[in-house]
Amino acid sequence: MVSGSQEGIVKAVRSELWKYGRKIIESGLVVGPGGNISARAGNVMYISPSGYAFDDVEPEDYVGVDISSGDLVDVNENKKPSSEVLMHLACYRARQDVGAVVHIHPAYGIAVASTIGRLEAMFPDFAAYVGKVGMLGYVVPSSAELAEAVERKIVDYNAILMSNHGAVTVGANLKEAFYRAVILEEGAKIFVLSKILGEPRVFSEEDVEEIRNLGAEKYRTQLLKQSRQA
Repeated sequence: MVSGSQEGIVKAVRSELWKYGRKIIESGLVVGPGGNISARAGNVMYISPSGYAFDDVEPEDYVGVDISSGDLVDVNENKKPSSEVLMHLACYRARQDVGAVVHIHPAYGIAVASTIGRLEAMFPDFAAYVGKVGMLGYVVPSSAELAEAVERKIVDYNAILMSNHGAVTVGANLKEAFYRAVILEEGAKIFVLSKILGEPRVFSEEDVEEIRNLGAEKYRTQLLKQSRQA
């Protein structure tokens, strides 16, 4: 039996997923029914349903999946979890600090991953919120092989670009994971435009460390991590 407090938590998580799903569309990070998001509620993750665009679902449509077993535990009208359910589970299993996962299909990010194969910080927000970006070669979407590759990589990164596919970002909550996704794509866009004009000046490790140690950046980063999940 689910307690009233647990029901409240689940309702809040689903509401937050619904909100950020729409933010992802508004930000142009996906097209049509592409992309998927999830958030942790205890030992259960709630993930977007398969086959639906973010603006075609209601909060109650987000599917509950047990993180340990992968079993469906909370489903509305027989909806199926996103086809990338294994990749999302892999992120939560790899890191206990992950409270939300965002998977998007960003145009500039895919272009960079599929050609240059690297993306480095060129502006302060990228250095402070995204940091180093993990890169994966092409792996079949929705496959166990992709989930395994992401699980190995996400241990060391908060953002991963996947060649010919998309991006994955994680955070303590949906707000942090979403902002990382937005800034990641902005960074890819700036990098592509800079490559057209010449050779980009990217931040050195010392530049990144100096930015991350600024009092203002530490404060903003901490605010994101403390943001309520709903």
